[in-house]
Amino acid sequence: MRITAYILTLLLAAGLLIGFGVYGAWTQQQRLRTFQPVPAKVLQNDNRPSKLGGYEPDVLFSYTVKGKTYESNQTAPLRVSGSRSWAEGITRSIQAQGSTAYYNPHDPGRAYLLPIGRFRPYGLILLGLALLGLGILPIRAGGVFAHKPVAITGGPFDWYILTPGGSYADRVLGWSSVAVLWYLLGAVAVGHYYTITPPTYELKSGVLCALYMVAGLWPAYRAVTAAGVASRIGAPKAHMTQKVAHLNEPIIVRIEQPFLRDTTVQEVRVALTCTRRNGLGSVRYYTSSSTVAEDHAVHAGEVIHGEFTFEVPQKKRHPSTPFNRWNYPRTDWQIEVTARTGNSAVTVAFPILAEIKRQAAKAA
Repeated sequence: MRITAYILTLLLAAGLLIGFGVYGAWTQQQRLRTFQPVPAKVLQNDNRPSKLGGYEPDVLFSYTVKGKTYESNQTAPLRVSGSRSWAEGITRSIQAQGSTAYYNPHDPGRAYLLPIGRFRPYGLILLGLALLGLGILPIRAGGVFAHKPVAITGGPFDWYILTPGGSYADRVLGWSSVAVLWYLLGAVAVGHYYTITPPTYELKSGVLCALYMVAGLWPAYRAVTAAGVASRIGAPKAHMTQKVAHLNEPIIVRIEQPFLRDTTVQEVRVALTCTRRNGLGSVRYYTSSSTVAEDHAVHAGEVIHGEFTFEVPQKKRHPSTPFNRWNYPRTDWQIEVTARTGNSAVTVAFPILAEIKRQAAKAA
């Protein structure tokens, strides 16, 4: 329930921010587009501390629609506030432009004085998107997106072939999708603000947009890096001598790591790992690794392979937990193959089942 509650809370918080932002942007746009101009008389023009922080215009104006006179203290389509210098700039703008107000033709009692758009609704949209993106990282580390161990093939007198939990191509597609969605959704919000709303007097709009754009470089960088690795390093293969790893017996593993281009391999390692996943994070219980090759120049099409025996200490024998994406904590065992070339290192994990043999025999 912990992870489910976290995901629901994350979706609710991000959804509320995006929802309020979309509603505010739509309301602002409708008022800018549909409110009609009318001559106005400014009765009061000053600024005051705002409950939203900073300062806001303290304005009062009157206008007449169909022979009836109304008064309003709304400066812009949405409530505005900012620094003191910004509020003083609004005061000067009212002095220069305050002879015209804009009223709701369906409700003449509602009007504003300056047709300026605010970035606040769009900032809420960007904040909601950022919260959603950052909120996914803990559950990714916690194993929600982990792959279930699948039936392996081969044997009974041959090596059993393990199935990887993901490929380089999957990573390229995943990170590329995140980057595209990040910039696409952000561009819709920011583009709408700069193309639909009139100019505003805010520096923070440019700062927040720049920060959002810079943050999107991270998934874009990961996508480019993954694509570069996929062009040099082929998908590894891993094999075991049994379908299930028995923790009280030697575990024999064989791996094959192909290379697609001429390159210098700094290191290829194979590891047997045990990880306790909590849904919002993970703890490594056990790692035993061996070096397959290091500081080795390879040619296109060459395959580095090795065969290793792993012994799991008695105190580290934690059997696999039956896989359930939503039940935590969970114990996962994996064979990991890591290839390091240049400044990049990529690990491909092969989920396996691990049991203590005498317990498995009793269950059978």
